[in-house]
Amino acid sequence: MIENNTVLREAENKVFIEGLLLEVRHNEWKNKEGLSIELDIETAENEVQTVNGMSRYKKKDGTDNAIAKGYQTIINDYKSVDKHGRDEADKVRITQGKIGLNEYYAQGNLKSYPQLTTNFVNRLDANEEFNPRAEFDVELFVKNVAEEKVKGEETGRVNLNGYIPVYGSKGSKVIPFTFVVTKEGSQFVENNYEKGVTVNVCGRIINYKEQKVTTKAMAFGEDKKEITSITRREYLVTGGDEPYDEDSKNAFNADAIKKALTEREIYLDEMKKKSESSKENSKKSGFGGSAPNNNKPSKPVDISDDDLPF
Repeated sequence: MIENNTVLREAENKVFIEGLLLEVRHNEWKNKEGLSIELDIETAENEVQTVNGMSRYKKKDGTDNAIAKGYQTIINDYKSVDKHGRDEADKVRITQGKIGLNEYYAQGNLKSYPQLTTNFVNRLDANEEFNPRAEFDVELFVKNVAEEKVKGEETGRVNLNGYIPVYGSKGSKVIPFTFVVTKEGSQFVENNYEKGVTVNVCGRIINYKEQKVTTKAMAFGEDKKEITSITRREYLVTGGDEPYDEDSKNAFNADAIKKALTEREIYLDEMKKKSESSKENSKKSGFGGSAPNNNKPSKPVDISDDDLPF
C-alpha cells in the first residue's frame, strides 16, 4: 500500500536516556508467555527516569524473541545501585525509547500518566564517555497553545497541547500529550504553532524530586524537624522546527487524526466497561479489586476535554 497523508503514520517519537542504573523490577506474565520490566535510571542529581518494557518470549513463528532475551540479560546480568552499590552499578544508555501513556480506570475515573518505554538498553563500557541526560524528539499534531499558569499566575511559559500518533496492537492510534515550552521559545510557539499543524519539537524530560529538612527550635525539648518535598515533572520543549507545510506528505491529516480520536473514545469506553465488570466480579467473589501497579514519573495528562480540535 502506498502511504499518503490521509493514512495516519506513526509519529517520529524518540527518547534518549543515559544514566546510572538504580533499580530493576520485573514480573512474569500469569500465563508465562512473556515478562514486563521496569528500570529506574538516575540522569542527574535528584532526577530519576522510570522506563518500562514488555515482551513475549516467542515470536508468532515460534522463534525466540530477542527483546525478551535482552530483558532477561538486564535482569540477570546488569548491576544496579540497590543491589551492588553506586561504585559497582552499571551506566546505561537508551537510544530507542518512546513516549506513551499508561492508562487505566480507578473508581470510574480515567487515570492517564506519561510513560517511557523501550525495547533495548545498552551498558556503557568503562572507556565510553558518560553523558547523563533524558531527552525527547517528537512529532506532534497541535491541538492548541495555552499560557501556563501556576496558582492563577502566568509563568511566561506556554503549554503545547496536541496528539502523538503511535502504533498499537491494532494499528495506528493517537495519544493526547502536553509539553511545556521554555520562556525563550514560548513567543515563537504562540505565533507559529496554530491548531491543526504538524510540528517537530525536542527537549528535556524532567523528573525532579528533592526533600529538604528544616529544623525549628522549640521552647523546650527536642527541635522539631519539618520535611518539605520539591517536585518538578514536565516534558520541556527547548527547540522546534517551523510547522510542516500542509501539503507535505509528512503533515498529519486532520481527518485521519479525527477518526483516530473517535476510535480512542470507543477504546476508552470499552476499557471503562471492562474495569467496572472486573470490579463487580471481584465483589461477587468476595475479593476486593485494586488498580494496576502504576509508576508515575510525571503528572497526569488532562484528557477530560473530549472536544475534537476541529
